[in-house]
Order: sequence, then structure tokens, then C-alpha cells
Amino acid sequence: MHPSPSFFQRFFQRVETALLRHGTEPKTIFLLAVLSVFDGFLPMLPAEMFVLALCVLQPRKGKVIVVVFALASALSAFLLALGMGTLTASAESLSQKLMGSQGPQVLAMLRDSGPVSMVFLSIFPDSPRSAIALFALSGVSPDSIGAMVFIGKLMLYTVLLLLIHHLPSIVGKWRGVGPFWVKWLQRRASRFVAYCRRIRWRARCLKHGT
Repeated sequence: MHPSPSFFQRFFQRVETALLRHGTEPKTIFLLAVLSVFDGFLPMLPAEMFVLALCVLQPRKGKVIVVVFALASALSAFLLALGMGTLTASAESLSQKLMGSQGPQVLAMLRDSGPVSMVFLSIFPDSPRSAIALFALSGVSPDSIGAMVFIGKLMLYTVLLLLIHHLPSIVGKWRGVGPFWVKWLQRRASRFVAYCRRIRWRARCLKHGT
């Protein structure tokens, strides 16, 4: 007897079905971008998956998708940093309790290097929530945090877009050629290409009711 799916499983299944069914519509880009603003507060809304699916289903809108979702990530980071920034005074006293006399120096170091390192942290999938909160508490301005997150996510989403467009032709050239690490990379690339094809296939099936 199979256990019944949980609330979150049913929720994600419905989100996935709706995304594949309406993913070819231009308005879906902006609707999901607004929804992904909450990714900074709710980990259950993965913006990267939205970007991947939309770039696969609307390849001609790829550049628009990349910019819109990078802006949404920046807005999400700005709002989170703005909220955490109100606790700056508490952060100063807490740092002194936890780190003693070194507390102010640590916070000063974060203020100096925070915006630059935020670009690096934002390149990775998912929202750098902990880093955003930490840098905001150290006194880095929400504007700087939002701008750096925008740059990092713009780089990440651009790489996703380039992979979707160019990887299928590259995989064919790699097949069965090169040393072990090239073959390992080729297998991962093949899986990524197959995943993109599956997204298109499932979207066509849902659209035609099959």
C-alpha cells in the first residue's frame, strides 16, 4: 500500500503541472517572477527551476526571462536586507557578547567585503538568505546587497540560458571522445539535455490533454 502524498508534495505537483501547462504564455514569466520574490523568505519557491523551465519553453524570450528573474531576486534580497537592517543595533551588542572585543572588527570586515562576496554567493542556486541577513546586520546597505545579488543571479541565469541553447549541439561532438573527465562531463550534459527535452514533451502533453 503506497502512502498518500503529503501537502507539500501535492502542492509542488500542482505548481509543476500549472508551470508546464501555461509555461509558453508570456504573462507566465512575470507572474512567476513576482512569485519568486518570496524565494528569499520561503525556500519552497525555487526561482532557478522557474528560469530553467521558462527558458526551455520560451527560448525566444530567454533574455527577458534572465533579466526579469534577476531583478526579482534583487528585490527579494533588498526586502530581506531592509527588514534585517532594523536589527543592526541588536547585532552590535550580540556580536560583542559572542565574540568579545573582536565583534566590531568582524562586522567592519563584513561591511567592507560584503557586497563583493555577495556576488560570488549569489551565483550559486537558491537564495543566499543567511548571507543577506548577516551582511544586513553588519550594516551593509540593502541597495548594495540587492545590486550584488542582481549581478550574481544575472550571471547564473545567463549560464543556464547558454547551456539550454548550446549544450545539445556540443553533446553530440563529445560523445565517446576524450579522457575520463570529459566523458563524465558528457554524461552529465546528456542528462541535462534529456531533462530539457522532457520538459518540452510534458508541456506538449498537458497542452493537448494527453
